[in-house]
Amino acid sequence: MIRRQPKTSANKRDYDRRKKRVNTRKAGKPFWRQPMLLGFVILLMGCGGAGGWWAWREGWLVQAQGHLEATWRNIAGAITPFKLADVTVEGREYVERDAILEALHVQRGDSLLGIDLQAARKRLEAIDWVANATVERRLPDTLYVTLKERRAVAIWQNGNEYTLIDRNGRTVRASRMPPGASSLLLLGGPGAPEHVGELLLLLAYEPNVAKQLRAAVWVAQRRWNLILSSGVEIWLPEEDSVAALQRLAKLDAEARLLSREFGIVDMRLADKLYLRKRAPGSEVQPGPV
Repeated sequence: MIRRQPKTSANKRDYDRRKKRVNTRKAGKPFWRQPMLLGFVILLMGCGGAGGWWAWREGWLVQAQGHLEATWRNIAGAITPFKLADVTVEGREYVERDAILEALHVQRGDSLLGIDLQAARKRLEAIDWVANATVERRLPDTLYVTLKERRAVAIWQNGNEYTLIDRNGRTVRASRMPPGASSLLLLGGPGAPEHVGELLLLLAYEPNVAKQLRAAVWVAQRRWNLILSSGVEIWLPEEDSVAALQRLAKLDAEARLLSREFGIVDMRLADKLYLRKRAPGSEVQPGPV
């Protein structure tokens, strides 16, 4: 029979000593409470953020994104069966077909998924006459282009230079005159393009006069002189030109004023009308010179 030895006081002291050593052992500090390590982490984060900002500022990130997109398009084009067979254009009147194909930078057999639509759109909008454009893929084999062209409403003569103007007074970028340019309204005078919208609104009140209009001159930055196809000049007032034009239309309907031998109809004064006969043998001027 084995007998258990009774616990002595010495054994109890050893057990208490080991227990105290375990309980008094200090745990390590978390890394965020260690100043040197925390400072190193903050330094790395700051360097990373500064490096990312510098790369963005220098355009590296944009370039890298562009390269990735181009690579994706090339891969997609190599593994997909959708090949370009047709280009459909809607809204084209002035823009030449070859200019559109050159801007799209595509040819038959190219991968439809490999075409950069945004880049193609930007190149199209750089073409003369194009105000904005959209480019779409229409599977399985078509590239669909929609154009909104600028509309020239007048030609501005500035000295010996002629510039196409749209209804908002903006210069229409064009290296050549469009078809039918000879029928466009001819403008003269400094600052005339900025007021062409007001002129068109004015003419809308009297379409019969507008049909006969060949040219208009913006005088002294404040009023219009209208030149009809017959050579008659109508000098409108600075203010209330709509009422003056309506009065002229009424006189023409009653007395055929614009069909007679008068060369100038001066309506600058609201209560008076001055008529000047055309000089004998004088040639009819086509417009501003």
